[in-house]
Amino acid sequence: MKKDMIIKRFTIKNFGKIHDRTMELSPGINVLYGENESGKTTVHTFLKSMFYGIQRQRGKAARTDIYSMYEPWENPAVFGGTLWFENGGKNFRLTRNFYKTDQSWEFLCEDDGEVLDLEKGDLDAVLGGVSEVVYENTVSVAQLKSVTGQDLVRELQNYMASYQGTGDSELDIGRAMQMLKMNRKGFQVQAQKRQKETEKEQEKLVAKMDYIRSEMQNLNDQREDLRARETSLHMTEEENGEAILDARIEKIRKNQKSFYATLLATVIVALAGIFVLGQVLSGSVLPRIVVGILGILALGWEGIHIRNLSEELERRQRMKARWTQKQEKMRWNRENLDEALKEKEKALENLQTDYQEMQDNVYLPLAQEMEIEALNLAMDTITRLSSNIHKYVGEGLRRRTSQILSEITGGRYTEVLMDEGLHMMVNTQERTVPLANLSRGTMEQIYFALRMAAGEVLCGRERFPVILDDVFGMYDEERLAAVLGWLHKEQRQVIISTCHKREMEILEKEGIPYNRLVL
Repeated sequence: MKKDMIIKRFTIKNFGKIHDRTMELSPGINVLYGENESGKTTVHTFLKSMFYGIQRQRGKAARTDIYSMYEPWENPAVFGGTLWFENGGKNFRLTRNFYKTDQSWEFLCEDDGEVLDLEKGDLDAVLGGVSEVVYENTVSVAQLKSVTGQDLVRELQNYMASYQGTGDSELDIGRAMQMLKMNRKGFQVQAQKRQKETEKEQEKLVAKMDYIRSEMQNLNDQREDLRARETSLHMTEEENGEAILDARIEKIRKNQKSFYATLLATVIVALAGIFVLGQVLSGSVLPRIVVGILGILALGWEGIHIRNLSEELERRQRMKARWTQKQEKMRWNRENLDEALKEKEKALENLQTDYQEMQDNVYLPLAQEMEIEALNLAMDTITRLSSNIHKYVGEGLRRRTSQILSEITGGRYTEVLMDEGLHMMVNTQERTVPLANLSRGTMEQIYFALRMAAGEVLCGRERFPVILDDVFGMYDEERLAAVLGWLHKEQRQVIISTCHKREMEILEKEGIPYNRLVL
């Protein structure tokens, strides 16, 4: 069973043009009468602000927001009042000061003396979680706002979706979709960033591999050049340069030994010849001199030949030393080139492995892509749900709207037809008529019926007071009497703000009790 909320009284300390004014309300119909610009809308706004506070706008919008419109000119530091109401069998007192630099509040349960906390959501809990949007578009109808806004469509879809899934109305489809889109955008940015980073890493790997291949080609060119130079030194198995040089050196050494033997023999022979000739020609000096000279010449010639052999030997040894040095240098260079080439090959192999792994990972979904896929699935699910929710709860809303409309039109219009977007037509049992083809007064009745039905759906456990601010301007007396009779039958607390006396006259004519308040 739904619980009725009853506003018992309120004191406007300082709010807009009203100062130090207290009004007592009855549980049934209350008529707040006053001339134009007397403050009826101020009372309407005050009650809503007490329940939901005042949200200040920013920038230029702050010049015309609720705060600026109702901020008192005199003593603005006192900006607010006190509200006494009953809900769920308990009595509460709510005091607020909306002044921008001195905002304060006190929320008290008068039955047990418990001080409640607005910041912890205690007031929201007492109000049954009914949002300000629902409040404004259902039970609280401001002047010139008889037609429901787009927010009502969203709230209805919100309630319908959550009703199917959880049985409560805490899920906000519009906000959920917005959050999902924001999260998806964040993951998309991360995925794009990661993709660009991967592409850059791949480009770096390709550049490194190309550079290493270029270095390897250079090393191979150097090896070919070294091989050609080694060949020029006859460093092949068929013709070994070192063996050739060793053979030539050994030949010179043998020749050198042979010349030494020949020289020794020549010296001996020369000496022997000189000795023999001296004995034969002991009396002659000239022959001895001739023989001596010939011996000396022979010795000189042999000495020159031996010297040449020595020089040739030294030259050949130097040639071998240079050849050996070149050979060692080329061998060292070849070993270094081979080692460097192996290192480059290994580095290239590692880079190719890294590149292949990176290529393989391209086909694996990133964590961000998996999150995006999950978010897309969630958004698709919500979209399908919100597009189909009409068939789950919309039928109940349509039936209740049709029932209220039938009651307040005396059975003239018995059925309301509507789609998911709340585009409506009425059934007259003879034909369906679009809203555009109906009179403004009938349209007002339809929207009133829709608001009351939506209030029953969206407000859930709570039955808020119905607050109507000059909404019957397009009603004739018959229509107005029907609506007032329906409100009385529903036993709801109703606050009707009006600048006309006909509401009170009809109430009195119909014998409907009411509480009169005058501004």
